[in-house]
Amino acid sequence: MSNKDTLSTNQAVGSNDPSIEDLGIGLVPQSQQTKKPAELFFVWCAANIGILGVVYGAIIVSFGLSFFQSLLAAIVGVASFALVGVSSIAGKIGRTTTLTLSRSSFGKKGNIAPTAFCWINLMGWEAVNIITGTLTLAALFAALGFAEGTLSTAISLLLFGGLTVMVSMLGQNTVLLMQKWITRTFGAMTFLVVLYLMATADWDAIMALPSGSWITGFLPAVSIIAAGTGISWAIAGADYSRDQSPSSSKQGIFTSVVGGAALPLILLMLTGILLTAQIPDLASHENPISAIGRLLPSWMAVPYLAAATAGIVTIAVLSLYSASLNLLSMGIKLKQRTAVALDAVLVLGVALYVLFVSGDFLGPFISFLVFCGVFLAAWAAIFITDFYTKHQHAGYTQHELYGETGTIKPTLWCWIAGSLSGLMVSNTGFIDGPFAVGIFADSSLGLFVSFIVSMVLYRITLKRG
Repeated sequence: MSNKDTLSTNQAVGSNDPSIEDLGIGLVPQSQQTKKPAELFFVWCAANIGILGVVYGAIIVSFGLSFFQSLLAAIVGVASFALVGVSSIAGKIGRTTTLTLSRSSFGKKGNIAPTAFCWINLMGWEAVNIITGTLTLAALFAALGFAEGTLSTAISLLLFGGLTVMVSMLGQNTVLLMQKWITRTFGAMTFLVVLYLMATADWDAIMALPSGSWITGFLPAVSIIAAGTGISWAIAGADYSRDQSPSSSKQGIFTSVVGGAALPLILLMLTGILLTAQIPDLASHENPISAIGRLLPSWMAVPYLAAATAGIVTIAVLSLYSASLNLLSMGIKLKQRTAVALDAVLVLGVALYVLFVSGDFLGPFISFLVFCGVFLAAWAAIFITDFYTKHQHAGYTQHELYGETGTIKPTLWCWIAGSLSGLMVSNTGFIDGPFAVGIFADSSLGLFVSFIVSMVLYRITLKRG
């Protein structure tokens, strides 16, 4: 690659240095590449320290696994955050957002399809965050002695939704500063809860959990955790690493991202696994967070749920921020704050339906993870392969990211083929694949299929090209 083709800061963003929010999907100026890998640790620790991790632990056990199988499934599932680590390294090299970097493999127009799906995924996650935050706030009110019911839920939704939108307007640097303190506070509270549960747990009942099938129990549990963690967040890795200092090492970025996510997630899922001994139906409970609050003594439940609510606010803001960047990557020209406000209105509508009409949270949530997971896994396979094959050392060019590159059809077909392959062997709850039989019946192994198929097909297209 010649120096003429390499990305130039002045070409993309001009000589003035706007704030990171005002940049949109433009290149981060070299003067603003000042962050260190340690800051990414707090970003991803805060993004994954929500109380939903406790529910993940209960979901793992619901696959009929023993204590040790459940713990291993949690660890292996969280290892999927390696995908986020790689996309974060790409962000430091490319100095722009993840779905803008994705243009290099799909073409500018061809990238609209996966970007649109990634935006839908982030909107779904934002709705999950709003619903989880509302249920957590309602559980907090219950722990304080207020009656549970529709009115309490409605007030909680209004307060949490308003708080999320307000915090999202403060700017990324302010939110990241808040995250550091929230991470420390909720992390300390979670550690105390784990110690309490370990001291009061019925270890005979926990250790007596029978071992489940490694094929039809363990692997599906791993895929659900991977879909909800690394695969879902892979589309946002570069969004928070694009201002990393040129001196930041690849290993440092990777370790900070994966370690920051794994530490809280494994601790939270361990909490959920322990809780299932005392709340066997936790994974199917209408409000699992309320059930958790009732199990803990009030002196512990109140500060824990308060810290959890604050943590979910910052997680929700991260999703809103990345979703608004995806709109810009699709060519929808909106101011950053306008895009955030639009996204907020849409997800509030979804939250209203789930909370007050359907009344079922975990069922649609798992179906959402499986359905979105097959498309995101296919995209991640192509993105990771493209990065290591073409850009790890050479970087990205101005033309690849911002030129009128049209559609790179072979890549788009690889993504579609991989996604459809995954759907064909998946039961998502609203789309049942014709080949979802045998080991694929009632499982989420389609995520692995979509990832492998897309990666193999894309490697073939690269060799032929």
